[in-house]
Amino acid sequence: MNDKDWNGLLEATLLALLENADEGALVFDRDGRCRMIGRRAGELFGIDPAAYVGKSRDDVLAALSEASLESDAFLETVGPLDLQEPPRVVAELEVARPRARRVVWTTFPIVRDGGIFGRLVVLRDVTRERNAERAQKRLQAHLDELSQEDSLTGLLNLRRFLEELEREHGRSARAWDSYAILRIDVDGMTELNSEFGTPLGDAVLSKVAGCLRQSRREYDIVARYEGDEFVALLPGADAVAAQTVAARLTQAVRADPSMLPSRAVTVSVGGGVWVPPSGERGDDILRRSGAALMKARAVGAGQIHIDAGGEG
Repeated sequence: MNDKDWNGLLEATLLALLENADEGALVFDRDGRCRMIGRRAGELFGIDPAAYVGKSRDDVLAALSEASLESDAFLETVGPLDLQEPPRVVAELEVARPRARRVVWTTFPIVRDGGIFGRLVVLRDVTRERNAERAQKRLQAHLDELSQEDSLTGLLNLRRFLEELEREHGRSARAWDSYAILRIDVDGMTELNSEFGTPLGDAVLSKVAGCLRQSRREYDIVARYEGDEFVALLPGADAVAAQTVAARLTQAVRADPSMLPSRAVTVSVGGGVWVPPSGERGDDILRRSGAALMKARAVGAGQIHIDAGGEG
C-alpha cells in the first residue's frame, strides 16, 4: 500500500469513527479551521455538521453556543485555541437545545512527528450518568433522614445534629453558658467535581470529614449539613474558642496531602456564637453562622469569619 492509499484509508477510518461513535468530535487545524465534525456533535448541539466544515473555529463555536442558555458563558468556558495545551477536560457544559443535556468537553493536541497540527475536541454526553447520580443521591438523602448517620462521610446527619443543637441550647440556657456553631464549606467543589468527576469529589468530602472529626475538641459535634457543607456544634465556646477551633479545622484540611494529587483542598468557615442572656434560639445561631460563612467566602478561599453576636 503506497502513502496515498494509506492516507486515504486513515481518512476514511476517521470519517467512519466520526459518523458512528457515541461521542461527538470536532477537528480543528493549526489555523483554527474546522476540518471535520462528527454526526454525534451535530445531534448534541442541533447543527448540520456539513454546514460548518471549513469554517473558522469562532464560527463553529458561535453556532454551538446557541444551544446554551448563556452563550457568552459557553464561549468563555471553552476559551481560545491553544495548540500547545496538553490534553484536558475543559468543562462539563449544560446544553439546552435541541434537548437538555450535560456534555463533557475534552480537548487533545493532534501531534505527528513532534509537530502539533491542530486540536481534537471530544464531546461526551453524560446526561444519563448525572440523572442516575441525582436519583441515587435523592434516595440516599431519604435513607439518611431515616437514620442518624450520613452514609458518605460517617458523620452525624443534619436531622441528628438539629436534635443535638436543641439539647445544647437548653443546657446552655440553664447553665448560663455560651456555645458556638461553625458552618464549614469545601471551596471550589463544583469545579472539582466537573474536572475530576463526582466519585473523586465524594472521596474528598469523606477525607474532609475525617479531618474535621480528628481536629474537633473531644466534646464538639461535627455533622454533614448538606452537599459540600459541614457543621460543628461547640459547647461552652465563646468567640475566641470558635476562632481557634475554626483555624485548627481549616489548617488540618489544607495540610492533608491525600486530598488531591495536584492541588490543596481548602475550606471556608463561618461561625455564630450564642451568649446569654439572649432571646435567640438554636436555629437563629445556625442562620447567623450561615451568614458568617457567606462573608468568609466573599473574602476568598480558606477564610474564617466569626459572628460573636451583636457585631453584624
